[in-house]
Amino acid sequence: MKNAVIQEHQRALVYENGVLTRFLGPGRHRVRRWFAEVKVQTIPANQRVTELVPGMERVLPAEDARMLEVAPHELALLSHRGTPLRVVGPGEWVLWQFAGRIDADVVDLRPLHVDVPARFWGHASGFVRTLVVRPWQRVVVFADGQLVEVLTEGSYTLSNFDRTVETVVLDTREQELQVSGQELITADKATLRLSLVCKYQITDPVLAVKGTTALHDALYAEVQLAARTAVAGATVDQLLEQRVEIAARMVADVAQRVKAWGVRPARLDIKDVVLPGDMKALLNQVIEAEKRAAAQNILRREETAATRSLANTARLLESNPVLLRLKELELYKEMAERIPNLSVVVSPADVQRQLQLKVEG
Repeated sequence: MKNAVIQEHQRALVYENGVLTRFLGPGRHRVRRWFAEVKVQTIPANQRVTELVPGMERVLPAEDARMLEVAPHELALLSHRGTPLRVVGPGEWVLWQFAGRIDADVVDLRPLHVDVPARFWGHASGFVRTLVVRPWQRVVVFADGQLVEVLTEGSYTLSNFDRTVETVVLDTREQELQVSGQELITADKATLRLSLVCKYQITDPVLAVKGTTALHDALYAEVQLAARTAVAGATVDQLLEQRVEIAARMVADVAQRVKAWGVRPARLDIKDVVLPGDMKALLNQVIEAEKRAAAQNILRREETAATRSLANTARLLESNPVLLRLKELELYKEMAERIPNLSVVVSPADVQRQLQLKVEG
């Protein structure tokens, strides 16, 4: 005879000559071994789920074990007291209940969209594809190479059963494209380097996916071509003076080209214009000469205005002796305020005239 001791947190299966014959609960059990090879397989409490082997349905008690059959197109979500335990696929399973009840929710995988709670996503990664779409995103879904739908904001679980699911995530916010260091030739045969900034936004996710394989690279090339066309038709002076107008023509050209891609270029600006060293020196000289000429014109205008004012003042004083005398007295006053000591020298004739005036008076 052979004794088998099964602990409270265990259960056991007894095999005689390879055939399952008994199920043992907690306690001490005597197992016969006359003329038979006996094997006792213990099941610990943490082994909550096992595959059903032939013969188990004959010996397993309902209070300790539950049979679960999952069809080929199904998925079972197993939980213990509301906590996700694991996910099992098609097959026959035994749910051991002696360490606590195990609940099973069966999900049909045939529809594309299936209801798998987010707490099971980590366990079901081999069966479904999970997506969280943010408000500024759009997700284009393909099943077996065919466009199925466009997903907007929300959480989604897509079934991989009997199909290949592919997704393309697109950002519908305004994005920036930098086009730097483009060497271009102007209409007057000058070579320069141009840097541009293009702001664009995806307006149609389906066209953005179908229209080109790499949207960012294709848009970069279109901005390059538009810049070459615009610069080739303008001189250096026009490019420097009409940057806004030239940029507007470029953005209109780009918008026409990328319309079929579901993209709207919101803005295109010429960020930098880098001229060669000799060209930059010549332009600086031209600007300096223009500024010097403008300063001389302003100086001449001011001198002319001042001369005209003096001529008008002279004519007024000539026609009005009293006003001339008042201006002299005002000048004397200003001189007296600035000079500490003032000596007035008069001629003898002036002194004699003043004395005569005094005697007569």
